Amino acid sequence: MVPPGRYSIAIASANGFSFVENISAGEDPLVTLSPQCHRLRVKISGTLRIPTTIAISRVSRSVGDTFIADADSRGQAVMCLADGSYSAHAEGSITSLAMPITMPKDETIDLRGYETAVVQQAPLDLHIEHADLYSFSRSLLDRRILGLGEANHGTGDFFTYRGKLSLELARSGRLRTILIEADAIEMMIVDDYAMGKDVDVKKAVSALRFWTTDVHEFLSFLEDARTYNATASSGAKLHVLGIDAQRLEPPVRFLLAHRATCAISEREAALLARIGPDHGKSFTSFSEEDRSSVLAMLDRLKSVSSPPVGLSEDSTRVSIAARSISHQLGYLREAAGDDDLRDLAMADLAAYIVDLDNSQQTALWAHDDHVAREAAGAAKSLGQYLSARYGDAYYPIAFLSYSGNARAWDAGGEIGVIPHELGPAPPFNIESVIINAADTTDVAWVRLDTARGALQQWTATPRFSREFGSSYSPGDTQKLRALPSGVAGVVVIRHATASTPTPTGVRKVSP
Repeated sequence: MVPPGRYSIAIASANGFSFVENISAGEDPLVTLSPQCHRLRVKISGTLRIPTTIAISRVSRSVGDTFIADADSRGQAVMCLADGSYSAHAEGSITSLAMPITMPKDETIDLRGYETAVVQQAPLDLHIEHADLYSFSRSLLDRRILGLGEANHGTGDFFTYRGKLSLELARSGRLRTILIEADAIEMMIVDDYAMGKDVDVKKAVSALRFWTTDVHEFLSFLEDARTYNATASSGAKLHVLGIDAQRLEPPVRFLLAHRATCAISEREAALLARIGPDHGKSFTSFSEEDRSSVLAMLDRLKSVSSPPVGLSEDSTRVSIAARSISHQLGYLREAAGDDDLRDLAMADLAAYIVDLDNSQQTALWAHDDHVAREAAGAAKSLGQYLSARYGDAYYPIAFLSYSGNARAWDAGGEIGVIPHELGPAPPFNIESVIINAADTTDVAWVRLDTARGALQQWTATPRFSREFGSSYSPGDTQKLRALPSGVAGVVVIRHATASTPTPTGVRKVSP
């Protein structure tokens, strides 16, 4: 029986498609398929077992936009899809890694299949030694950028243990910068607090406007960073900055506040003020001359003097603000949209800050989907961009939980951001295998790229982990990960606790 609530469905055949949104449970809508679409031909290579389903998920803000087709006896399926960005994978008797797709034309893709029964096998006899924080951190001293992921946005322990690792590397190693999946401009005030300035940190964190960071665990880490910086030498202090570019108002406001030092003209200031509201949509109606003026101004402000330069200097922050605006205007100009281009923007800002400061080592905190060296949606991930730029100097680590609870929006979006109980992960999952094999009690810190013996053999096949984003749907949490190519290390918490919201971090649906 379908539970009460409203849903979105997606239907596709070889010759047509349709999206049907806001359907109430129990309805039997009449659906007409549109022929205005492109054919996607899917073929499964490698292992083939029937029955197998091909799932094509549209990258969008709606839940339920997934097209389903059964593979035939040759492991093939054909669907007709509208222009857009998608992610394809096989499920059923065969499973596969997700493959990104963009549909401006007919397309043919090849999914490498793995027998689900094999992927769901746990090793019989596996023991992992030296899975402690000290050994793990010492093994990472030669990596320039560490991608520290999180399996979901609502687990407090992910903030706690990423903080422990980051501060350990700051004290004993070369870590000098932490970059957060949070607004690049609003995080500058947070960085001021970490560096010892008189700042209302609760107000600054609330101004980030995301429930994911407006939690006591993040505030506790910032206090620890401030305490560390209070006694660290000037060359060993730890910056805590943001790299996300989703809001135009903060960088526009920052540039206007510094217009005198930036030599922003009256005309340029007036154009900037117009693009601040409504996510910059007015920019699309600018004349060609006005658009050119804005873009030329941003190009002028995007670069500062030759690195290294101080990350707290106004000239540095102006250049970051200009880059943020430039990327967000790009979301409007490109057909792919902001969901596809966001990781590219974060990668550009991250690399710019790393190179600008000539940082010896940087930790990047974001969702596992962002830090992994594999695409999760219909575009390259942040981790893929950084790997292409820095090679093996970029090292992605997934933070996972074996059991416990986590906060997220309820699946129907009818309650708000609430704690969800997470039972023990399936025995074949990465979390279960690692935590049960490690010689630690509460947290296992394990490198997979240096694994030998039984662990190396087990990671030669992609494995499942339990991950989700800002919303939680119990039946849709299993993510297939390539090890160690996609994720090179893991930190598994045996029993995790949900993040604790501040009063401004609570999210509830209005009655």
